[in-house]
Amino acid sequence: MPKFVSARDVAFFKHIARELVDDVVQNVIVLYKVNLNATRVNLYGESVEKTWHKGVELYALIDKDPGVINYEGFGPESNQAITFKLDRFACEEKNSYPQVGDVIYFDTHYYEINYTYEIQYAGGLPENNFSIVVNTFLTNKTTLGIEERIN
Repeated sequence: MPKFVSARDVAFFKHIARELVDDVVQNVIVLYKVNLNATRVNLYGESVEKTWHKGVELYALIDKDPGVINYEGFGPESNQAITFKLDRFACEEKNSYPQVGDVIYFDTHYYEINYTYEIQYAGGLPENNFSIVVNTFLTNKTTLGIEERIN
């Protein structure tokens, strides 16, 4: 450990961060992970229809970009990028680590993860990492097959 950050300091940071995000901010998201065992893939490892594990609720800090609506050909198409910042320890406790291709449900929309990284090291050590930063883009919920259709 570095001279200025002890294990007690890391535990304090973890407690304060969790209290702030879970009890004060209270942005709830649902993380849906791809079920790799049940999803059928083709020769190239691609899948037209994915199957999903049950969603896991997590708290997150959220940075929303303003949405953009494009009018090309078949009607309006909305695009929006959102960055979610998740508590790494909460993800470990719920055994649900976000990965590229997983989907996050937030504010009545689904966002597909296209990039993840971990950047907040306490004391400069990777084992003291507190957050997972997830970049996402708005995706069409009808192609996901997460929600059941009403006929």
